[in-house]
Amino acid sequence: MNTVDGKLPENILLFTRLLRASGIRIGSEGVTDSIEAIQSVGLRSRGEFYFSLLTCLTKKKEDEIIFRQAFDLFWQNPKFQEKQRNMLLPRTRVSENNEEKPELAKRIKENLPKTDKIKKLDQIEDNVIFDTSGSASDTQLKKSRDFGTMSKEELQQATNVIRDLSIYLPQKPYRRFAPRKLGSELSVRYGLKESARHFGMILPKLMKRKEKERPIFFLIDISGSMENYSKTLIHFVHNLMQRHRNCFAFLFGTKLTNITHLLKNRDIDDALQKISKVTDDWAGGTRIRDSIFEFNKTWVRRTPTSGSLVLFISDGLDKNHQSDLLVQMERLKKNCKHLVWLNPLLRYKKFLPKSVSIKRILKNVDALLPIHSLESIENLTLYLARNKRGESDILNWRARIMDRERELTS
Repeated sequence: MNTVDGKLPENILLFTRLLRASGIRIGSEGVTDSIEAIQSVGLRSRGEFYFSLLTCLTKKKEDEIIFRQAFDLFWQNPKFQEKQRNMLLPRTRVSENNEEKPELAKRIKENLPKTDKIKKLDQIEDNVIFDTSGSASDTQLKKSRDFGTMSKEELQQATNVIRDLSIYLPQKPYRRFAPRKLGSELSVRYGLKESARHFGMILPKLMKRKEKERPIFFLIDISGSMENYSKTLIHFVHNLMQRHRNCFAFLFGTKLTNITHLLKNRDIDDALQKISKVTDDWAGGTRIRDSIFEFNKTWVRRTPTSGSLVLFISDGLDKNHQSDLLVQMERLKKNCKHLVWLNPLLRYKKFLPKSVSIKRILKNVDALLPIHSLESIENLTLYLARNKRGESDILNWRARIMDRERELTS
């Protein structure tokens, strides 16, 4: 058996932490298995070293993309991180090309340790190496900041916070029952079945309906006026889809595009790159009616919209006032359980539903919520976790529409 000397075990541990910070779930046994594998295989070739770590540190096929990019940056270029890590790298047969590959994920670059933040191995916590300068107190001051007014660096900090949010899908009752001590239904059948354990004595057994995750749909406007908000919300949807499978995402500008399969990728940078290739109407015009019509016609029958929660994310500004937008929104409302409109224009305190398209949409939604800052996104996560979907404020908005129409006719 070959022995591993020098700082290789420490470097493997640092590499494991980099993978964790980049989105790959690795247990403590993965590190020990990796060191044992390298001791058995040795460092005779780059290929053996690469596949030994790949086998021990990844469990899913989609993790291989992140692993390959992290491996290229961490191991193949000894001089790139020599000053940062101040550790010896293993003597593997690798290329000496010092240029960075353009396809390296941004997430991996950000998670590499910085020169002024290097700590000794025994001082580093088990959770990993990542830069926390954009979180905690820094982001606390920016929770109410509008995404449209943020700089590029601030938007990056906001997306990092969104990636770490804990999001829970709303539940819906299932047709089956399960025994519960605080159940609301009495089960005679279950009581008779359990009587054999109590010498024939029949004891009341309470039951409660099972619950399962309610399907949730995102219809995201990517027109020019929604560009900054849409890009940020895609990170929110990606975070949710990594925890829950029963989620579906669509983008619409001048046409409707299904991006559900792309957001299932763990690497958000790779997912965004693929999304940019399939959407050619980004930051263009808006055809809300045509997009909703396409969703009602094509995707309602292909997806589990019955009993679902639909989040319609748009400013509601459609230039075509002669369309049957009202009819299409009515059909969308009938095909789902709850229809919630997330509108960034609510950042204005004096916002009024003056546009014809906004009035038509408001008449068919169950709730109208703002979506323009970190604070509004956190409120959205609380809204999703609630069992009740109703929003009393929607009645006030509809009353404003009626008042506005009376003013125009008088």
